[in-house]
Formats: sequence, structure tokens, C-alpha cells
Amino acid sequence: MKEFRFRIVLILGAIALSVYLLLPTYRDYQNSERLEKIRTHVADSLKTANPDMSEDRVMSIVESKIDSVLSADQSIREARAQRVKLGLDLQGGMRVVLEVDTGELLRKLAKEPDEKFNRLLDQAIAEDRQTDEGVVTILVRKLRESGTRLSRYFGNIRDDEDDIVSDLEQQAEDAVTRAREIITNRVDQYGVAEPTIQRQGSRRIIVELPGVANEEEARQLIQSTALLEFKIVRDPEFTFMVMTKVDNVLAGKPAVDTTDASGDTTTAAAEADATDAEDAAETEPATDSLFDVA
Repeated sequence: MKEFRFRIVLILGAIALSVYLLLPTYRDYQNSERLEKIRTHVADSLKTANPDMSEDRVMSIVESKIDSVLSADQSIREARAQRVKLGLDLQGGMRVVLEVDTGELLRKLAKEPDEKFNRLLDQAIAEDRQTDEGVVTILVRKLRESGTRLSRYFGNIRDDEDDIVSDLEQQAEDAVTRAREIITNRVDQYGVAEPTIQRQGSRRIIVELPGVANEEEARQLIQSTALLEFKIVRDPEFTFMVMTKVDNVLAGKPAVDTTDASGDTTTAAAEADATDAEDAAETEPATDSLFDVA
């Protein structure tokens, strides 16, 4: 009887532990449904109020609203962090293959690119799509075949060509590394469970997003950009005064320097204080003489 009692207690303890561990997952599913309702409601409201608003703008506003909800309620992030992580094989998702545009990078790094450079670069990009040689290697080969020094477009005239090639390859390598880091930060920001972000070949990045089934959602997640806002933090009166001066200057009106006026006022006050001091100095001896006489 004691043996059966021990088994029952052990089973009940295992069940209680399982419920405790699965509770964050249940809460996360509830939160996901609530966030999806908010996302749908906000999107429908924006489209009804502004039919001409672009889809990208609508998605941006919706995601801003979702971010504000997540910031206001920390329990949503806590439940998502503690939930049971399901991989791509269990809950499905999307697999995205991204490619870094090395050709565009070389176009931006080139100094004073002319028609010849653009033509050779376009040929290198087209050839790179059919081989795994790399845009940098193909472009260097084509420039050498045309009798053009690399220092004409990259580096300095005193740089060795091998050093220029090494620098270009390092720039292309750093571009892929930066792209992977940016994608990782964006995916981690939205709390996707067990994402896989790995590099394939020289310039491709594979992104696996479990639980993301919508193509537009995946594109918005990966291609979203940061938002930087500038806000005036000074007093409205000071801001209005500055804007008025700017408008007067742009309109060609003479600007009134209030600093000189305040300086004149200070000077006048100082002169008045000096006059009072002199009068007091002249009065004091007379007072002393009266006491002496007394």
C-alpha cells in the first residue's frame, strides 16, 4: 500500500510540475491571439479611415502599436521567453534565403566610376550568377584584362594591387557579417522562437523562422528599419522666439539682438549702483561730524 501511495504522489508531482512548466506556453498562446486581434483591428481601422494609405505604412503603424503594447505589458515578453520552444519541424514556418549585393557595394566603394567601370561591373555581376567565383575576383580579372589598374577606382595610386584586392575582399566579407548581425538583432527583437540564421557560401544568408507562416510578416520582420525621431525639448516660448528670429533672417529683416539690450540694462544698473554708493560715501562724513560736535 505504501508503494502505491508513493507512486501516486510521484505521478501527481510530475503532473503538477508539467502544468507549471506549460503555464507560460498557455499564456503566450492567449497573448498571441490578443495581439493578432489588435493587429487586425488597427489595420482595418487605418484602411477604413485612410483608403489611400500604402500597405507598408499600415504595417509600420500596426507594428508600432504592437511594440507599444509589448512595452506596456512586460508579462507578454516574460511568457514568450518562458514558453516551450517549438522548432521549424514541429510548428512550421518559413525559410528565407537572402543574398548580399556585393556588386552594389563595389559600385559605392569605387571612386569616380565611369562608363567603362559600370560596364565591367555589370558583366561581373552577370557572370557571378552563373559561377561561384565571386564578384570581386571576376571584376579584378576583367579590369586587368582591359589593362586598367585597380588604383584607378580603388585605394590610392601608391597601393599595391594585391593589397587593394585583399581590402575589397575584406569589405565584402564584412558586409555579409554586418547583414547577418542586423538580421539577428531584428529577429531577436520580435521574439521568434528558435530562429536559425546561418551563412551559406560567400554572400548568402539562410533565415528559418518557426511559427511565421505569412510571407508579408516575414518580409516586414527581416526588412524593417529603425525609426529615429527628433523632438523639441526646450520650452515653447524659447522655441517660438528662436523660430521667429529664423523667419526674420530668412525674410531679410534685421535681427534684433536682445543680448546687447540686456547688456545695456546691466550697465545702466551698475552705473546706478555706483552713483548710490558715491552718495552714501558723501553722506557718511557729514553724519560723523554731527556726532563729533555733539
